[in-house]
Amino acid sequence: MSITSAVANAHAAAAAGAGKKAAQVQLQAELATDDEWGKFLHRDGLLVVDVYTEWCGPCIGMVGNLKKIKVEIGGDNLHLAVAKADTIECLKRFRNRSEPTWMFLAGGQLVNVVFGADAPRLARTIVEELKNEELVKKGEKERPQRAPHELTPPELEVALAREKLLQERREKETAAAEAARLGRREKRAVRLEAHFADICPGLMMPHAQKNLRKVSDTLEPYGVLVADKCPLVLGKDGARILAMEDPEFAQPEAAAALAERPSLALLLKKMPDKEGNIIELTRRALFGDGLDAEDEQRNKVAAEELRANGMPGLFVPADRHQRASILDLLFPKMVGALVQPPTPPEPPHIAMVFGAWQRRAILQIVAAPNLASRILRYGFFADANIKEPKLLCKNIDKYEERPEKDHSETIILMVAVGVAEPLLVEPKDIPPDGPPDELITLGPLHVSEDTVVGAEECERFFPPGYSEPEHKPRPKSKKKKKKRQETKDEAEQGGSVDTADTLDDADNGGEGSPDGEGEGDVEGDPDGDENGDADEEEEEDTHVDKATSPPPTAT
Repeated sequence: MSITSAVANAHAAAAAGAGKKAAQVQLQAELATDDEWGKFLHRDGLLVVDVYTEWCGPCIGMVGNLKKIKVEIGGDNLHLAVAKADTIECLKRFRNRSEPTWMFLAGGQLVNVVFGADAPRLARTIVEELKNEELVKKGEKERPQRAPHELTPPELEVALAREKLLQERREKETAAAEAARLGRREKRAVRLEAHFADICPGLMMPHAQKNLRKVSDTLEPYGVLVADKCPLVLGKDGARILAMEDPEFAQPEAAAALAERPSLALLLKKMPDKEGNIIELTRRALFGDGLDAEDEQRNKVAAEELRANGMPGLFVPADRHQRASILDLLFPKMVGALVQPPTPPEPPHIAMVFGAWQRRAILQIVAAPNLASRILRYGFFADANIKEPKLLCKNIDKYEERPEKDHSETIILMVAVGVAEPLLVEPKDIPPDGPPDELITLGPLHVSEDTVVGAEECERFFPPGYSEPEHKPRPKSKKKKKKRQETKDEAEQGGSVDTADTLDDADNGGEGSPDGEGEGDVEGDPDGDENGDADEEEEEDTHVDKATSPPPTAT
């Protein structure tokens, strides 16, 4: 064969190979925008779309099976595509999911959805839907009328089951949060009751302060006196606390008055010879609590007379929990002189476990302003054991000092997924429910299923006292050691030693004696410390850091 013929055959073979490669590339259309999605839906025949997300990616392992099906069965009646759910609005229900998802469309309608990388099932579904599409074209069958964004019956069933589980989880979390709140209030009430059993706070709104004498006269027959009073502007935060105790004060007019104008804080005290609970006595006198609805006295209670334009004029706690809360609000100095302020409650939280080799990426993400306040604690642990965690160290600096690291080591985060008292913060300051998407994209090894389980897990990872600073022994002053050395030199040269200096050394635990000096030399020679540090650095260089890159993949 001539050289010319050989070259021609080579070019023909190359062109054929390029054609096959191009056909392979065009086997699946790539859809990443709403426009591309809309154009693809107008194609004739059966459309099979592999829906994926940015952090998971399309199902590569099914490409060979799809190609075989298209060549042997589908032909021009079968069109394949991969679609990115993150950037296509119609596919938003598939975002943040790692399960392979296959959509079957025809005539712009959604005819079926298959979940999971089940090759035989996917093949059977393609064959079945191709036959259905042929029957539709012959007029022997009607195509389901379902828009691509609508749920199929199996999807609807799964969505309802998921919603039921979500509702159960929310109810469990709400019950746990309420129980924790009641526990905190009861604990605080008991502590304050030991000192303020005969004390009750009260508050008169700005428009009602002129009626202080009326309030005082009403209380006196019940054995309650106004022991102290002071004007006070609650501010926005204080107004929220009061509104949480009594929803009447959450009215916009009342909240604005409390936040901007001075109210009158009252300190009510029971007379020594009067029996009964001061809260009950005060409420009966001012609000008519305990009186019959038909009682004439109830219709003339002071609280009703102090109302103006539907806005309450007076607040008095209804129980010991409210009394403790309002005492902390109105008289913090008086309470603080006898009882420590309450510890701020921790927000609902979960645990997130990652491989320690991801530590730099994780700490960089959580340093962002929108996430920094949500990371309550973190630490490094020997492995991903949830039941019996083994702490290695509490911060990144200590972890980096470790000479040996391993792939099994983990970094565990305590992440807030809400606030302890939602009524006390602005809605915009409440973090979204669930773990942050920025961390989910990194593929955590474990995430607490809800805040109830998260609280249990975090208590094992971060027990009480975890965040308290570690106390380090104070090193001995090198200046004193130098002084001792000079004293020794003077003694060797025959010089006299000042008696005052000798007494000072004796008072310092005999540091001027030979024994004390020897002890100082053992504990820390500056040169020795530097050499020791250098040796440690050299030793670190000889170890391989197994936790700076992902663990090896299985072969």
